[in-house]
Amino acid sequence: MICWKPSVKLTAVFALLALALLLVPLVRISFYAVPWYDDYNYGSFAKAGMEEGGPFWGAIQGALFCVKTQWYAWQGTYSSIFFMSLMPAVWGEDKYFLGPLFLLALLVISVFVLVKVLAMDVLGGDGSSCLVLQAVVSAMTVVLIYSSQAGFFWYNGGIHYVGMHSFGMLFAAAAIRLLLAKGRLQIILLALFTMLGAFLTAGANYVTALQGGIVLLLIGATGFFRQRRLRKVLLLIPALCVYAAGFYKNVTAPGNSVRAGSYVGWGLSPVRAILRSFLEAWSHMWEFTDFITLAVLVLLAPVIWQMVKKCGFVFRLPGLVAVLSFCLYASGFTPSLYSLGHAGLSRTLNAVKITWQILLVLNEVYFLGWLWGFLDKRKRGFEGKCFWWFYPLVGAVMLLIFLQSPNQAGNYSSFGAYYYVHTGEAYNFYQEYLERVEILKSSEMNVVLEPYHYRPWLLCMGDLSDDPNNEANRSLANWYGKASVVAEYTEE
Repeated sequence: MICWKPSVKLTAVFALLALALLLVPLVRISFYAVPWYDDYNYGSFAKAGMEEGGPFWGAIQGALFCVKTQWYAWQGTYSSIFFMSLMPAVWGEDKYFLGPLFLLALLVISVFVLVKVLAMDVLGGDGSSCLVLQAVVSAMTVVLIYSSQAGFFWYNGGIHYVGMHSFGMLFAAAAIRLLLAKGRLQIILLALFTMLGAFLTAGANYVTALQGGIVLLLIGATGFFRQRRLRKVLLLIPALCVYAAGFYKNVTAPGNSVRAGSYVGWGLSPVRAILRSFLEAWSHMWEFTDFITLAVLVLLAPVIWQMVKKCGFVFRLPGLVAVLSFCLYASGFTPSLYSLGHAGLSRTLNAVKITWQILLVLNEVYFLGWLWGFLDKRKRGFEGKCFWWFYPLVGAVMLLIFLQSPNQAGNYSSFGAYYYVHTGEAYNFYQEYLERVEILKSSEMNVVLEPYHYRPWLLCMGDLSDDPNNEANRSLANWYGKASVVAEYTEE
């Protein structure tokens, strides 16, 4: 038994089970998520549209009107604004949980699709190894997200960054797959899907929009130099045109100037922002690659080694791939440095970290593939199939790392969700929210609410002020048609 070496298929089964177990507490706590601040501001457009045009088309018309209004008044991220305005609570407070579930599902699906395209369609890896990579990378991006609070459980901030970044990954996967497509119908469908992905990604937050454009150019350049098929690369021209037009509309929106007026003197010049991006990328690299992430890379190494041995891909110039990857990762800091003068808010860093995590695993695969080819030429290759106790051993190390973490609920989203559900904080917080809703739906026009007594970090983005003119207070008052809404704080 000590010498037993499990197959990759069995490893894939356990990897999928582990992913499912890690997702369970996140799904469960999603039912206690509540709207906050900009959820109401953007959702009010869809809500108003529903009053005239019905629950579906009315909401769509309201969302489109929100896009137009915000494009002139605040920002040009048209695709983000469209989804932000379709905040699930516009169909009822009890529907808000659909937002976190949608964000979780979208991230996992996008990672599965992108990893499948890279591992199987590009590298020629086997299905079992691909399943392991899909499950582990999905778990890594979900559990180790920079801020699960702003990433999953606040719909407005989550869809703007995690959601749109997930659409960006689907777009990248479609663009790569288009270069490998053979059948005419397959090419047509992928071309249309790539154009749609280009439209969505170009109108997303500026981290996703900038990195999406860079990735599209890299895919085109790689396809040309590796395949030497200009006809295949030309298939990306429609998507490139859509992307260029969408990105232009995004960055030249009149609302961007209005928004920039709120941050006068904060941002850096374009050149300084680009140069500073590399410093920020370097300083955040360890924060994004902590001991638990390194343990995940070690856990993946045997499976990756067995996969690259069997695939027919030739891994060349791993150093160049690493340099290009670091430049792509660094570009995620440029928009915030240009507009705000710092690396970005937690919701922004969610998108940057996801890019880093995907690139980290991609470079591990590429480097091990290159190493296998290097050793194989010298007849020094080894099997790489590990004994069964390797996985429990790495798991034990990961458990020790987790136990030493100073902020377990904040650093590990699944544990945070489990903790707040089983301590009762999530339930009590949600009950207080329902009590607020009941009061807000009453005939009282000047509403006075009690502050939240339970504030689970994962779910509670903040609380109302005692000032009725506070923006969060006004957004809630407008949503429920009240003259004013305040929270009454008493001195203890």
